[in-house]
Amino acid sequence: MSRDLFASFAVVALFVAIWALSQEWIRTWPRRWRMLGAGLYMGLAAVVSMMMAVHFTVGVLFDLRSVVLGLAGLFGGPVAAVISGVIAAAYRIWLGGPGLTAGLVTIAAGCLSGWIAFALRKQFGSWPAALTVFSVLQASVPLSAMLFLPAEIRALAFYGVFLPLMAWSFLAALLSGNGIELSRRRGWLANMLKDAIRQAPDSFYIKDRNSRFVLANSGAVRALGARDIDDALGKTDFDFDAPDHAAVLFDAEQEVMRTGEPIVDLEETIRSHDGTVRTYVTTKSAIRNADGSVAGLVGFTKDFTERVALERRLQEQQDDLDVVLSGMSDGIARFDQDNRLMFQNANYAGLFPKTGAARRPGAALADILDAVLASGEQIVDPEMRAEWKARVLANTVTGGEEQVQMADGRWLRIRTQPLMGGGAVVIVSDVSAFKRAEFEQTAAARQFRLLATTDGLTGLHNRRDFDEALAREFSGGRAGHGIISLLMIDIDHFKKFNDFYGHLAGDECLRRVAECIGQACKREGDVAARYGGEEFAVILPGTDPTGAAVVAGNLLKAIAGMQIPHEASASGVVSVSIGIASGDVIHSGATELLKAADAALYQAKSDGRDRFVATRL
Repeated sequence: MSRDLFASFAVVALFVAIWALSQEWIRTWPRRWRMLGAGLYMGLAAVVSMMMAVHFTVGVLFDLRSVVLGLAGLFGGPVAAVISGVIAAAYRIWLGGPGLTAGLVTIAAGCLSGWIAFALRKQFGSWPAALTVFSVLQASVPLSAMLFLPAEIRALAFYGVFLPLMAWSFLAALLSGNGIELSRRRGWLANMLKDAIRQAPDSFYIKDRNSRFVLANSGAVRALGARDIDDALGKTDFDFDAPDHAAVLFDAEQEVMRTGEPIVDLEETIRSHDGTVRTYVTTKSAIRNADGSVAGLVGFTKDFTERVALERRLQEQQDDLDVVLSGMSDGIARFDQDNRLMFQNANYAGLFPKTGAARRPGAALADILDAVLASGEQIVDPEMRAEWKARVLANTVTGGEEQVQMADGRWLRIRTQPLMGGGAVVIVSDVSAFKRAEFEQTAAARQFRLLATTDGLTGLHNRRDFDEALAREFSGGRAGHGIISLLMIDIDHFKKFNDFYGHLAGDECLRRVAECIGQACKREGDVAARYGGEEFAVILPGTDPTGAAVVAGNLLKAIAGMQIPHEASASGVVSVSIGIASGDVIHSGATELLKAADAALYQAKSDGRDRFVATRL
């Protein structure tokens, strides 16, 4: 009998395997079609299971139909359970026989078990608990059906059939449910990766050994001038670019794959398909198989046109500033070898309104400088007045140039040029406008640095700046922090949030969560970053596991307290899962800390989400 039941088990395993292997494809269907497909498929599987059933007597069948019917409810929900149950019931009614009532009870109990496990998982979010309940209920299905068999058949079948059937049902439910769940998770991760690549603003692509595109995102499609992603796949740069340039790209990529040496930050200026001249920075690296052989190449190209244009404008402004300053002579004064003013033009006196009367021919430079100090016309440190006066007097012999700030806010550029016959010429220019331009350039440079290190959507640090900050924490210069903690934060069920509310709402959700994270990490040295997609990371230097747990707990409360609606979440609002890893910066590394935090995050999600899990290296 066990051998016959094993045949039914094999039928279930075959159908489950096909369903599991198809999860990545099935995930592309709309939700209603996925439920309908699950119901139809598992209903068919139940029919096949009954075809391969153990015929105890005429009209009395023993098989594992309840398992596949339960799987329909567990993974497809109530709709799928009803559809599969109706199909199985119709076939069982057609077969008829004295075991009809027991057969229909088996079908109903199987569907109900999946439905119950589905509801438990949706309510509490625990997959291990839902799978355990499902397997136990499946093992009890034969007992419920036994009560509806004729008494004489029930007595004969109890030890010979029902006990083995209960064991096979439990085993089939446990293995099948776990197998499908693992496949669904792999499919989810694969889709997340594809979505991340597709939505990346820059150009990302993978090529095979022959430099043919095997994967490309929308940025790469735009750069190539292809119609869509499918139009680019299987083609090379020769299909989109000028032959000469395509040949250069091909030779360089083949060299990367031959030597394994990557191309890093290669800058190129290229005329795009729309006729504009663009500047790109490209990095290409070889992809290796597990045995070390080269499988292909991955490329990342960023459009730096705006950045290069900004740098060019800044350089042009600086050049213009130098040219203008070198040719200006707004105020000119001539001093003799005794440092007495010999002559001045009208603009010279006008640049010094408070001491204009003291700047008359024959006046000593020392007296003019005393008048400047007395009137407070020029900003001079009170403790450095003597040194300042001596330096200005010495400049008539050695020469010099300086920019000084006046009390009324103006900036003057004073150049002193000694003359061969003695004395000096002093040229004074009002450079206030140019100083403002310089300050604006400095501010623009700071702004550019901010843009280069900030995530555009959330305002947090971006991934690149996060990696650099983490590396600095483990360098010798930051080792004084001793212990360090890292938080990896993931928004729970964010893909479902986007599917239900739309991407605009998803972006707003990311911004609000990021704001919470930023507010929770305000210490000097703390770094809060968007790690990628809906995942965030926080570096907490000098923070032990207890302190990191306090931060994580506060974050959970703050994010839940925003009450952002989330229909697909068990709590009904947006929540996060947090993985914490703490370690010694001297005896551990950045990569180890990242892996530990990521593993802790995975454990937090596996434990039901909306929580944190901490680990210590």
